[in-house]
Amino acid sequence: MNPEYLIVAVIAVVVLVFLARRGGFGATKIQSPRLAFLNLKGAAAEQILADDKGALSSLFSGIQESSASPPACDVLFIYCDISGDGRISGTSAGLRDIIRDSGALVVVVASENPSQGYIAAAKKTGYGHANLVLTLERRGAVFSTFFSRLFAQMMRGTSMPIAWVKLAPQIPGHEHPGCPGAIFAAEAGQIAFK
Repeated sequence: MNPEYLIVAVIAVVVLVFLARRGGFGATKIQSPRLAFLNLKGAAAEQILADDKGALSSLFSGIQESSASPPACDVLFIYCDISGDGRISGTSAGLRDIIRDSGALVVVVASENPSQGYIAAAKKTGYGHANLVLTLERRGAVFSTFFSRLFAQMMRGTSMPIAWVKLAPQIPGHEHPGCPGAIFAAEAGQIAFK
C-alpha cells in the first residue's frame, strides 16, 4: 500500500473517532431548543416543577407550561401519575400520544412512578418516539442538578447518549449518587443542541 494513502486513512480514522467521542458524528442538532412542562398532577407537582424550571430555564430559548395538553417543544418534562396498566391520571392520552402531540425529541417523565407502569405506558405504538427518560427516584435536588449538567453538555454539542454516559457511566453494580434513579431509552438517537 502506498504510504500516502496509509497516512490519509489513519487521519480519517482519527477524525471519525474524535467526532464519535464528542457526540458530533451523526448527531441531530436542535437549534435554540424550546423547553416545556406538562403538569398533570396539579398542586402535588408544583414544587418539583418550580425546582426544575428554576434549574433549567436559563439553558433554553423558550419556556412553556401547561396543565392540559402538551405544548409544542423540543424538550418536554411531564409530571404525572402512571398506573400499573400504563394509564396516565388526568388525561385520556397515552404517553406516546403526548410525545407525538408535543413534537419533542427529548421527553422526561419527571415525577416518580413504578417501573411496571412505565413498561406498560412506553410500549411502542409506531409513533411518539423520543429520547425518553422515565424517573424512578428523583433524589431531591440531584434530579435538577443532573439535568442541568446533561443539557449544558448537550448545548456544547455533545449528544444526549454520550453526555448521559459521561455523567452516569454504565458500569454494572456501580452506584451513581449524583444521578436520579431513571430509565433512559435513546429512541431518537444522537440528539444535541446548538
